[in-house]
Amino acid sequence: MDKFQYDILTGRDEPNAPGGVVWFLMSNLNQPLGPQLLLILNQLGAQGWELAAIGDIAFNGRPEIVMKKRI
Repeated sequence: MDKFQYDILTGRDEPNAPGGVVWFLMSNLNQPLGPQLLLILNQLGAQGWELAAIGDIAFNGRPEIVMKKRI
């Protein structure tokens, strides 16, 4: 049976960032991934992560991205 690790990609308002958002993985909120969502998704994909779902999990009006990786 396959086993997966999950994480949540979330954005925080950052007025000085292009687009006004900086992205983080919930597992490491101290390490910003940057403002370029497509670049971040491609980098995570190269590490084996795939997008599993998008939704407003935190009920804050901004969708979060659920990522999963086979372990």
